[in-house]
Amino acid sequence: MLSRLASPFLIALALITAMLNFSCSRNTTDPGKVSYTKETIAYKTVQGVDPNLLSLDIYHFGQSSTPKPVVIYVHGGGFAIGDKANSMQNKTSLFSSLGYIFISINYRLSPTQPSNDPNRIMYPTHHNDVADAVQWVYANIAKYGGNPAKIALLGHSAGAQLVSLTGTSNAFLPARNIPLRVITGVASIDTEGYDVTKQGSENNEVYLNAFGTNPRIWTEASPIHNLQQGTAYPRFFIAKRGTMSRIALADAFIARLQSVGVIVNQITANQYDHEGINDAIGAAGETAVTEPLKAFFAQCFQ
Repeated sequence: MLSRLASPFLIALALITAMLNFSCSRNTTDPGKVSYTKETIAYKTVQGVDPNLLSLDIYHFGQSSTPKPVVIYVHGGGFAIGDKANSMQNKTSLFSSLGYIFISINYRLSPTQPSNDPNRIMYPTHHNDVADAVQWVYANIAKYGGNPAKIALLGHSAGAQLVSLTGTSNAFLPARNIPLRVITGVASIDTEGYDVTKQGSENNEVYLNAFGTNPRIWTEASPIHNLQQGTAYPRFFIAKRGTMSRIALADAFIARLQSVGVIVNQITANQYDHEGINDAIGAAGETAVTEPLKAFFAQCFQ
């Protein structure tokens, strides 16, 4: 997660993201190396909202006699920047080689400069968009050769917070008549967002911008505080790195998952920085993150 970012840094990062979006739109998957067909789909429309923010990219193989597993990726960016087209090459190469359909989704974003505007994009808008995208995939992926009974989520940074809450809260998928157990796995890559109450109480600017100042909302939005006995949750993969306090947040979430019977795979990858751990997924010759993640998805899709 982009913690306590100064506003000028957010602005600069947004400009970099815009440039990446421009280049990505013109450098799609190499057909000589990857057999995917890429299609961009609007998973919903909202009047006055840029359609790109409510769209997803499907990388698929066409119809198949054997429906294929599906991995849905949610990008990071402090809930304020980022795009579904960024840093796709390694991921598409990896998931194509595994025979999985790969989907990267967009969602509405909070202001790049921290705001107190009560009408700004903030929780639960990001999470509702992600849930609506998953709902669309669940209802439509068979048309693209996918298996709706084999869907897993993958997210980095803010995206990791988003998929972790999607996989633990009753407010999103169950509210759309999709039981949490429909999701076969959630892979969360390097976030401090498992406990929003902690981030809010420490005046983390990114979280105040995205979740507001109401402690009740912080608790509601915290994956660690949604877990309860007697609910069937997806299995989880937690990739952690960084400071001792950051790793401790992940460890607390892992312990809580395990206390309610969730199977958890975990790795620590301090050889990478925050962006590097995401870029490592699917990189040629990379084993510290890619191989455990491959094993996790294989377990999810048995």
